[in-house]
Amino acid sequence: MTRATAALLASVALCAGCKPSARPSPTADAAPASSAGPVVTSDRAATLRRIAMAEHKRASSEIKPEDLSSRDVEVRRHAARALARVADGAALEGLKRLLSDEDPEVVAWSAYGLGYGCKGNEAATVRALVSRAATLAATPSGAKVGLDVGATLADALGRCGGPEAEATLRAWLDIDDKGEAAALALGRMASRKKRIDDASIVALLDAASRPEKPVAAALLAFTRIDAGSDAIRMRLYEVASEALAGPAGPRRSYAVRALGRSGDQAVPSLVKVLEGEAFTVSERSDAARELARVGKAGQVALQKSLPSLLPKPDALATLTGAAFSPLVVALESLVLPARDAKTVLEQIASLEPPKDQPPLARRVITLRCRAASILAGSAIAHPKLVSCDPDAEGATGRLALLEVLARDKLTGTRLVRFKELCESKSAVVRQAALDKLGAHPEATGTEQLLAKALRAPDAGTVATAAQVIASYPDRAAERRQAAPDPADSGATPEPIKPHPMVVDALTTAFTLQRPPDSIEVFAALADAAGALQVLSFKPRLDAFCKSANPTLREHAEKALRVMGEQKRVCKAEGPAPSPPELEQPLTEKTTLVFETDAGEVKLTLDPTLAPVATTRLVALTRAGFFEKNRIHRVVPGFVVQLGDPGGDGYGGAGKDPLACETSPVSFDPLSVGVALAGRDTGSSQFFVTLAAFPHLDGDYALIGRAEPGWERLAQGDMVQRVRVVAP
Repeated sequence: MTRATAALLASVALCAGCKPSARPSPTADAAPASSAGPVVTSDRAATLRRIAMAEHKRASSEIKPEDLSSRDVEVRRHAARALARVADGAALEGLKRLLSDEDPEVVAWSAYGLGYGCKGNEAATVRALVSRAATLAATPSGAKVGLDVGATLADALGRCGGPEAEATLRAWLDIDDKGEAAALALGRMASRKKRIDDASIVALLDAASRPEKPVAAALLAFTRIDAGSDAIRMRLYEVASEALAGPAGPRRSYAVRALGRSGDQAVPSLVKVLEGEAFTVSERSDAARELARVGKAGQVALQKSLPSLLPKPDALATLTGAAFSPLVVALESLVLPARDAKTVLEQIASLEPPKDQPPLARRVITLRCRAASILAGSAIAHPKLVSCDPDAEGATGRLALLEVLARDKLTGTRLVRFKELCESKSAVVRQAALDKLGAHPEATGTEQLLAKALRAPDAGTVATAAQVIASYPDRAAERRQAAPDPADSGATPEPIKPHPMVVDALTTAFTLQRPPDSIEVFAALADAAGALQVLSFKPRLDAFCKSANPTLREHAEKALRVMGEQKRVCKAEGPAPSPPELEQPLTEKTTLVFETDAGEVKLTLDPTLAPVATTRLVALTRAGFFEKNRIHRVVPGFVVQLGDPGGDGYGGAGKDPLACETSPVSFDPLSVGVALAGRDTGSSQFFVTLAAFPHLDGDYALIGRAEPGWERLAQGDMVQRVRVVAP
């Protein structure tokens, strides 16, 4: 037996014993044996290996008809999972067949794949899903599977959408074992469509307000859509306020995020959450954001709440704990002018950062510079702004200056200072400055700034410049067009003539050798080429159009169509490369201990659902890849993200991008997922969720669970060392 075969057999044993996570938490129940007799172990290993390879190569043709009808239930499960993740036309045909399988897990994977790929065939897919749901009682009642087949069918209906799907989900709200799944699916539908029917709104509010067993997820949809009429807003306020009195959990979390949609009447309740230490850090942070959503009344409340959120001078150390997130979100949520908060803002801007405690100093400087930015308004020479960052070249101070610069026209001295930031040595500052170009058409010399950025050594700056060009091609023009005459609505805009230096820089950016996981950079360059309609870029776009990566093909197809090939369809010329991690996959849960300068945090990777991604992350950890990385992204109350050595969110491990190992499972609080910039673009970056966020479910690979403590981290904290704890 070869080493690879032995590793595969170990992986198969794990898959048979620890099924994918069910709502709401993982389970290790063993799946039942198939009603058929046993198969030869070596044959099974070879078959499962072939299916796994086909999944990661995105080669649905390599999954054979006999896999779908195998008497071995594990073969059918793996085939269903592979087809669900490939989700191309051929895969969907196989999934339709598997939807009628007797095994609930096979049905769950089939429903997930059909929901994921139902675009263009929504009506037929919805009918098939509804029909299968009606026969679920016929599945073996004693089956124990990791995937919740009913929840997955509901989620697939939410992904497909349409009147029939919505009506079905609405009816399921009244069924005890389907209500939560139906509410989650309606929430997904609301998130994607930005609306749901009035009948669904009423049904969700009824389900959320039941005296006994209220549907916890019934308020989720209201975190994604406007409530509508005054009567609905009042009802939403009443139901959400009642939920605040309950225990911590999804229902209370959704209630906080929904309250801002109910209008001014929600302000007292949101203030209670923001200032209440009995609420979680995530809930308090969300309350600040919802107060900002409310409008003027919410702004007044935020300003009045600031003194209660600011620790006493002798208790600044609490900012390395739960005190920081609600305070910084409240500051970020303020809009100018904030006259009623002037005194406390000056107090915050005058806080002294300790010299011997870098994590605390980092948080204090963040608060100082945000407060100084508000106080400064548009005055770039405001003394509090100038001195907010003790490091004259510090990124935090430069970002605060950028915000102040962007509040007025970029001309004269302001333009000079802005251009300095556009060429900053800090990639984060430079990218943030370039992002502002779209909102400032008055700025001159933008073509030079973009050309220089396209030649930058860091990929993030190149990608940012390309994204700006794609959205605002006139900023890269040889001659800026005059604004169109509003009275001449039928005028045809003059074609944009790209500046030669931009075309030359973009050509260099295209031809520069980059790591294979630089998909986000290449996709941005394709978008820029399409926006400028430079025909000399077509050969490069043609090559992207044949790429094995679906995200790159999608961007190439869009660019080529803009260039005149309206019917162009991009298809992979060959399969994606087989990941080396499949040769010796991780087979046991593995705990990683991150020692940061702000404290120790832990997470446990589980290869059950994502063996390739978890194998890569453990290998990178053992190689020391994550040491000296900074936490490059923190959205308080939502997510903590790391894994980019460059610290700007654009970097990876320099390996082939990971095929998405997504699954129909829940991203509960402290879930660990693979960060993406499009389908099949994962590399080394991962995130930890700080609350329940169902809009992530099924769209990102769930790779493990974290332990409490991640909510204390802030952007800029340093990973000093990572230990792998043997299983």
